[in-house]
Amino acid sequence: MAISLSHLLEMLPFHTQRVEKIDCYHCGEKMRETKALYIKFNGQPRAVCCHGCLAILHAIERNKMVDEYLQAKLVQTEVL
Repeated sequence: MAISLSHLLEMLPFHTQRVEKIDCYHCGEKMRETKALYIKFNGQPRAVCCHGCLAILHAIERNKMVDEYLQAKLVQTEVL
């Protein structure tokens, strides 16, 4: 009896569902949703990919630069 590799993998205990990927709020890098770090930025929970992006958003809020950041993010989105 022949069995396909995909069928065999489904039978193994470590087989998991396909992992959903989301974009980092700051840099746009794709990441697994389960690996995301979360920060409350501008009153909303935001998912980021790493401690660097988390630190940047924290510094932006601490230095009261949220409006400038959001404006630059909007302009960047319009260009793409």
